[in-house]
Amino acid sequence: MLFFLDPRWIHSADPTGFALALGAVCCVALVAAAYGGQLSFQLRALGMIPSSLIRSAAQGYARFEGRARMMTGEPIVAPLSRMRCVWWSYSIEGPSGDRRGGWQTLSADTSGDIFLIDDGSGQCVVDPDGAHTYPSARDVWYGATPDPTGGPRMGGGGAYRYTERRIDEGARLYVQGYFHTQGPISGGDIDEEVRGQLAEWKRDQAALIARFDTNHDGQVDQQEWEAARAEARRVVLEQEREAMARPPVSVMGKPRDDRAFILSTLPHDKLLSRLKLRLYAVLLLALCAGAAAIAMMDARWG
Repeated sequence: MLFFLDPRWIHSADPTGFALALGAVCCVALVAAAYGGQLSFQLRALGMIPSSLIRSAAQGYARFEGRARMMTGEPIVAPLSRMRCVWWSYSIEGPSGDRRGGWQTLSADTSGDIFLIDDGSGQCVVDPDGAHTYPSARDVWYGATPDPTGGPRMGGGGAYRYTERRIDEGARLYVQGYFHTQGPISGGDIDEEVRGQLAEWKRDQAALIARFDTNHDGQVDQQEWEAARAEARRVVLEQEREAMARPPVSVMGKPRDDRAFILSTLPHDKLLSRLKLRLYAVLLLALCAGAAAIAMMDARWG
């Protein structure tokens, strides 16, 4: 029997010890209930809409299924295993230092780099910031130093535990979130852009004088400043023309309202089943912890 449910301990415990135990049980119940609410929210979102093709999808809340692809440029590499992937999350744990043992987290981080989903009809940029992510690639291994000296390996031991989750390049990917197309930059407030360009140039006075001091008196007078302003406008307009020539970009990201943003390498049906099982487990934990708290209070003061 758990000691905090033992009537003898409940009656004999000092007020501080009993309050701490009761508070811990109540915290477990509240955290489990809150997490259950979050899972229930995700489950409702998963049943809201059917899957769409990127090519013909309407703007707004949408669901795509395709393959995870790397964008051109610098590849994304998981920091612990050094494996190529489109998304990663890791934690490094060490001994907790207390007599009961256990682990404490020394460092942890999550990728925020954008990548692509390709469903055969088109491609869409995925911005993973703020997503509930369910990757199927997960490695856990151990070592003797706070930083792993090698990648995942079977067996072995050590004082430190490394955990890494990944969405591997080419993995089957399910994405649900806010789909929108970012068109080329329209002119907007050109004067504001010009002021920004001039302010950037003014931060380097030596370069500003070298570029626009045509009479070589060591300063930029009013006439030379007007020439700088004209050049800044020319630079801004050229940047606008280049932006307008670029094709629009489709992006999937976190919804602007409170709807769920989900990334998963699990198929839709399997993700639903996993979340349902997780929901039942946390609700059972919340129920048991709540019942334990009530039993403790009843035994102490009933």
